[in-house]
Amino acid sequence: MRKGRGLIVAMLVISLLATAGTRQLGLRSRLGQATTQAAIGSRSSLASMSSFSLALLLGGLRGPLVMVLWTQSENLKNEKNLQGVDTLIEWIRLLQPEFDTVHIFQIWNKAYNISVQMASLANKYTTILDALDYARSVDQERPDNINILIAEAQVFFDKLGNSQEKDYYRNRVRAESLPHRSRQSLKRNDPAWRRLDMDSLLDASGNILPQYLAPHLSKPASVAADGPWNDGSELQYLKPYQPFPYGLSPFALAYNYYQRGQVLQNVYQQRHAQLSPLVIDSRPALALKNWAEDEMTRGRGFELRLLDQSVPPLSDSLAMELPTASLAPDGLNARQAASPLLAGALYSYELSARLCRDATAEYHRHLTNPDYAMNVDIYQSHLDHMRGIELLMEADAAYLRATSLDAAARAGELAKAKEFYQRAAHQFRYLILHYYTADEIAAETFPKGYTKANIQQLSGEELRSVLAAVNRAITAQGTMDQYVSDREEYDRYLERIASRLKHL
Repeated sequence: MRKGRGLIVAMLVISLLATAGTRQLGLRSRLGQATTQAAIGSRSSLASMSSFSLALLLGGLRGPLVMVLWTQSENLKNEKNLQGVDTLIEWIRLLQPEFDTVHIFQIWNKAYNISVQMASLANKYTTILDALDYARSVDQERPDNINILIAEAQVFFDKLGNSQEKDYYRNRVRAESLPHRSRQSLKRNDPAWRRLDMDSLLDASGNILPQYLAPHLSKPASVAADGPWNDGSELQYLKPYQPFPYGLSPFALAYNYYQRGQVLQNVYQQRHAQLSPLVIDSRPALALKNWAEDEMTRGRGFELRLLDQSVPPLSDSLAMELPTASLAPDGLNARQAASPLLAGALYSYELSARLCRDATAEYHRHLTNPDYAMNVDIYQSHLDHMRGIELLMEADAAYLRATSLDAAARAGELAKAKEFYQRAAHQFRYLILHYYTADEIAAETFPKGYTKANIQQLSGEELRSVLAAVNRAITAQGTMDQYVSDREEYDRYLERIASRLKHL
């Protein structure tokens, strides 16, 4: 370690001496450029000036020095000297500010390679936040860059939303997006400062703080009156969904950054350094889908706690479906009917249904592009799934609303719940028969003239009968059902629906 530091210091000294004769000329040139840029209103920052100054002082030795820094940072990472790694990564960022692939790697490196070396979940989480801080520091120097915005979205979506530790991460993001007492004891400009929690994004009412909605870009003349465009505000695409009284889902933040990146591609003609246009264009829809499912799970958690049931981990989210399924329309006591947990469940179910509709619309928008239409078969299952979840959420929301009403007001909500439950059951049976039934079983059990392509045309009772025949055939077959894990989800939803319909 000492030998490596000595080499770095030696290279810095040599470079300073080697460039001493040209430094003043370069600085005068920089001053003239800065004056010209200021005249035309271009952005500059202290960070970019520092990057320029380092490049100027190091001259032709910047490349060799960066190579040494890369090697040393990997060595320190292997030695678990994570504070030293952070220092060297920041030096690399300053020395290579124009290379987006460097920033993409370092964001991923911090969020994945370095975070997993932390012993505690809290330290893993704050290291992931460090990765996001790194991304934002680059974004401040080079704003509205598709590569950086997509990298931020991926950290929220993949690491904070979907990793093995997602129970902990999702809860902390939601809690810390709301106003909270910060764990930070030092000011940010203190040399010993390190990230301990996420900055609040919402006010006490759950509305996004004004600084995250402040626009700083004008609408391009080429954009239609109702066309999408980025106004430059940090959380522009979450504004229509506020307030967020229970905090922000990591998938909500992922959607916001994916959407900003998609618009940069489609409207501003930016291209990602590594991902294809098809991938970038499809990501907002996928984030909305995951956000809808996250809200559904949150609603289940509220409902379980409302009925004094334990909440299983997200890795076993299907276990949340049945414990409360037998709740009768008049099954809440006075305490439960007035509980904020009931309000939380209703909020999550209603938001989930809305997000299902928005995800469906976004998938359709994506597939109307001729360049992406070949993926219609892939995404059709997403669309059909979203439709089923939307109906189930509408049904659960109506059913729960009915439990807090008196008998006279309850009938309308229960009638609505019954209709939505029946339509959801039809959709889930169709999903099983269309996507998760082997062709030989379908040929044996489907009515004459019906195939997977038109099986949805059957009535609710007919579809129920066909599914029963399919289940009998699978049992009689005696071999492992290749779709058993896929069918489990929809079977569980159908059990929940059947239990509720017994009361309707």
